[in-house]
Amino acid sequence: MSETLLEVQNLRTRYKTDDGVLFPVDDISFRVKKGQTLGIVGESGCGKSQTALSIMRLIQKPGEIVSGDVLFKGESLLKKTDAQMREILGNQLAMIFQEPMTSLNPVYTIGDQVEESIRLHQKGLTQDQIKNKAIEMLRLVGIPAPEKRYHEYPHQLSGGMRQRVMIAMAMSCNPQVLIADEPTTALDVTIQAQILDLMRKVQKEFQAGMILITHDLGVVAEMCQDVLVMYAGKIVEYGTVEDIFYRPKHPYTKGLLDSIPHFETGSRLQQLNTIPGLVPNLYKLPQGCRFQDRCKFVTDECKRAEPNLENLRGVHRVACFNPVKSAE
Repeated sequence: MSETLLEVQNLRTRYKTDDGVLFPVDDISFRVKKGQTLGIVGESGCGKSQTALSIMRLIQKPGEIVSGDVLFKGESLLKKTDAQMREILGNQLAMIFQEPMTSLNPVYTIGDQVEESIRLHQKGLTQDQIKNKAIEMLRLVGIPAPEKRYHEYPHQLSGGMRQRVMIAMAMSCNPQVLIADEPTTALDVTIQAQILDLMRKVQKEFQAGMILITHDLGVVAEMCQDVLVMYAGKIVEYGTVEDIFYRPKHPYTKGLLDSIPHFETGSRLQQLNTIPGLVPNLYKLPQGCRFQDRCKFVTDECKRAEPNLENLRGVHRVACFNPVKSAE
């Protein structure tokens, strides 16, 4: 059995604003194992990125983590001091942020930004050794002429190259857990495939655990072993890739899968299936199930009470009073 590197236990993150109180992360629990990838999927506004930022303790005011725990190798990150967290972040626990153009500092060279984490966490290296390590990381992620790119600025690189720089920065200190937040957003299909191959290669080389946040279920099928489906801050379904793709139980999960276009030989072009409506406003959540207004299986019970996350078999869990009947 693979070693558990990261365990999130009943995590809740709250924002107090002038408009009210909302919980973008509401009672979230999961594990990340060594050498394996957990996919987190859901529409925009479902709490995926807020979950990642909560794990990293990067939630900004007026946000705060109000309950639950995050265990990294058995130790609570929520009990660490700010100084201790600075030693962990970028070193043992790293994150690839969603937008490489805005995450990279435009006034510093690529070399300066890759070197920062190496200089901070790998004490005792000379400046030449730090520079050589940074160039080697740029070479590892497939950036051509890394000695030249080392001296360039973010605006001089393409979107795909900037994303590779972000991966080089995240992996520069060989982290044990890597969180990738939409790592292929805004990249063309060819570059997406290259980035995913690169992430798979780097993960295998360092045996890192990974959390992959994405909208793309095709990426999940290719990269992940376990999948967590989020909706309006809650987990609605959790299971292996096989559970989610072949035995989906929550209507929301089934709706996401049905919205994938299928191009079969000889088939006629048909209108794509969609999930009607929008993710509910977290300030004004409905009583009962949060998916009720968009669900074709809704009953009076769904409107009275919120379903708990119930075990099905193995690691497969679902929060639904009327789970989808799928082929076993």
